[in-house]
Amino acid sequence: MPRKQIWSGVALAAAATAALSGCSLRSSDGTPSSLAQLSSLSAQDAVKAAGRAVAAHPSAKVHAVLDTPDARQTTDVTATFDEHPALQGTVVLGTADPATGRPGTATVPIRYADHVLFMNMASDASMAAAMGGKQWVRMDLGASAVDPRMAEIGADVLDNTSPTKGLTLLAAAKDLHKVGQETIGGVQTVHYAGTLSGADSVDPNLVGRGLTQEDADTVSQTLVHGAVTSMTYDVWLREDGLPVAQSFTETASGGSLKGTIEFSDWDAGVSVEDVPDSQSVDYMALLKQANGNSESSAPSPSEAPSSSEAPTPSAPSSSGEPSVPATPSTPATPSTPSTPSTPSTPTPTGSPATPTSPKTPATPATPGSTGSSSSASTSA
Repeated sequence: MPRKQIWSGVALAAAATAALSGCSLRSSDGTPSSLAQLSSLSAQDAVKAAGRAVAAHPSAKVHAVLDTPDARQTTDVTATFDEHPALQGTVVLGTADPATGRPGTATVPIRYADHVLFMNMASDASMAAAMGGKQWVRMDLGASAVDPRMAEIGADVLDNTSPTKGLTLLAAAKDLHKVGQETIGGVQTVHYAGTLSGADSVDPNLVGRGLTQEDADTVSQTLVHGAVTSMTYDVWLREDGLPVAQSFTETASGGSLKGTIEFSDWDAGVSVEDVPDSQSVDYMALLKQANGNSESSAPSPSEAPSSSEAPTPSAPSSSGEPSVPATPSTPATPSTPSTPSTPSTPTPTGSPATPTSPKTPATPATPGSTGSSSSASTSA
């Protein structure tokens, strides 16, 4: 199912400037100081307070699991969510082999800072050969001449690990409500939930009831201007308003996507290690190399693919990876399921599910090469 991801930074925190009703919050950042204080807020005010809490403590360790019926992506990173987002960690991609039905996985170390995404593909022998023995693929997502679809890949990497977008979507839900107090992973929390529909993507009343125009645009983009028929969102907040977990189920005509995201070690901070030029190769150079070799092996000029047919990265979707040449023997990210799965909401003893779709791009393959499990649970 197509779904454009737009990084919204800390837009929710900027929008949540109204005074919270009937409660005295911390004067320094307007966040709660106890579970009782958080629980006394309206659901709308609690979600706004969570946005401010994230803005005041914009880094954490993140464990995210994104599932379709036949594939899974697991991300473990330390990330920052401020105006200079960065992250470092690993992505594990898993898909079922269509020939055998057996699951396969590939672990890809990733680093992101200053609009540059690095993926370590050294464990794949074919890719290592194509990369001339170098370890990292470098994608400059901030280059002036970058394909806009590549820029969206960077936005997706951030969306998969940040709580901000989920809070924005929850703030837009007309039925946003408090579910009650629950214990998640040994942490006492207050659980909030809400539902969005395709019609919310064009709701003119979003702006003016707590959301900025940027927030409304984020809602519209996430729902693909109505193509996503429904989306449920849940968040579990601890006593200071910081998220412990988020979940979502997104349904469209092509199927559904579910996920969980868990946060720990707030204020952990991240220092992204540099990747020397001697150990990295530019993604576009690899792509050009793959296309050039493919054209040179064509039987005749008349049969050679035109430049418009050459593989290029496409806008990531919530159910699949960008359509770039696939990494040999590296499982691709989850594909769109043919039949929608039944949405589920985590229980106090289950692990919440994540906001955004699997988006780690595949890297170009060496010419001539070919190239899931259930949701994670959190103990109460």
